[in-house]
Amino acid sequence: MAYKKIFFVFIFIFFMIISCYHSSFDENKTIEIGEISEQVNIPKRSISFDFKRSIEDYIMKHSPSNLVLKNGDVVLKCVFLNYAIIPLENYPLKKIKVTAKISYIDNSEPEKSWEKTFVVSEVFSKNKKNLFSKEIIDKIIEKLTIQVYHKIFFYDFDNN
Repeated sequence: MAYKKIFFVFIFIFFMIISCYHSSFDENKTIEIGEISEQVNIPKRSISFDFKRSIEDYIMKHSPSNLVLKNGDVVLKCVFLNYAIIPLENYPLKKIKVTAKISYIDNSEPEKSWEKTFVVSEVFSKNKKNLFSKEIIDKIIEKLTIQVYHKIFFYDFDNN
């Protein structure tokens, strides 16, 4: 009798996990990376160029049949709005926070289009000489890429 209960609990958990990772993106749709721009100036970097390359690479790696150069069913656009450097009280650390507005334009189903502001941050040592080091900005771009990819290709239960 106990085995049946364990079996049913296992089956229930299995289906819950499967349903959480169900893709919301129609596999027949294509996605185009549109204009990526920046209203901020991060020294020695073009964060918009690096993000565009990062999101293209990530989509190619995880969903290669969906990416097209132009005339996509879906167009993804981005504007980097600002950044802030925030000292963390009582710690020898600072945090850099980057804000980007992402627009997802679904040409075939306009009601599925959305626009969302993403805020991504990274903590670093106050003693670091270069606040905008390649390592720090690369981590921010990577975090943003993953968040945007999951927003596009997986259900967003928060509707954010």
